[in-house]
Amino acid sequence: MYVVQDGSRNLKFEGTLLAHSSSRTRNKPRWIEFSLYRTTKGHYVLSRVGVSLVFHHGTCPTVKRNDLDPLPSEVIADNKIPCYDCQPNLEIDELVYPETERKWAQVSDSAQGVVSSLMQTDSNNTVYLTEVARSLLQKAAEKDSQIADAFYTEWIA
Repeated sequence: MYVVQDGSRNLKFEGTLLAHSSSRTRNKPRWIEFSLYRTTKGHYVLSRVGVSLVFHHGTCPTVKRNDLDPLPSEVIADNKIPCYDCQPNLEIDELVYPETERKWAQVSDSAQGVVSSLMQTDSNNTVYLTEVARSLLQKAAEKDSQIADAFYTEWIA
């Protein structure tokens, strides 16, 4: 059984993990993780997790915008990174505000629905796939012919 989160909701299902991809790099404190599953009933579950190592001072606008909760500075892990803008200091600040994982999931009845949900549109209305989304679909296409068809073939009306 798999369990993925969509915000505070849990989605539970039986199925197969088709692929996982991550945009994590050594030099960046934030990244995206995608996982794509096929349920035993033939639906697709796409999971996206935004991960961050960044923490903030209580006065940082990011704290209010993202409704971050405080933690005692002594419990912040060694791998956490202070915000470049507000520069919290673990030796001075009693409380800091770590960014938390942002979890999102979507259920699709079709492989084309999965591909469509991963598409982005830029300011010029150009539709594209990010590298992490493209990697996910390439890996999933190796295990699932419907994903392969939806990803590698585009029907033009």
